[in-house]
Amino acid sequence: MIENVAKMSMVALFAAATPIDAAEPSLWAQWGLAGVVIAYVLWRDWQREKRLGAAIDSQQKWIRETLVQALERNAAAMERMAGWMETGMDPRQAPTRRLRAVEEAHGHRG
Repeated sequence: MIENVAKMSMVALFAAATPIDAAEPSLWAQWGLAGVVIAYVLWRDWQREKRLGAAIDSQQKWIRETLVQALERNAAAMERMAGWMETGMDPRQAPTRRLRAVEEAHGHRG
């Protein structure tokens, strides 16, 4: 909230200080330090937004490449473990019996 108020006040200052007659150089001289400060803050915020966008993109890429692969490996390991447990037990007592019943109800066979 405070950040938005600060940005809006900078925009208001910018609009109020902009010379209407662009051909008059003395009006542009009135900008002085306020114009430099506003220009610097806008440039700095723009650079920060670019860096933040790049950081978010790299994190999303890492999530896609690393975490999804880890989840797939874990799912495959769990399927193997369930298969080992089923082969060593009576199918009526297998801990994955409910899962098989759900898969069969939906027409999936493993």
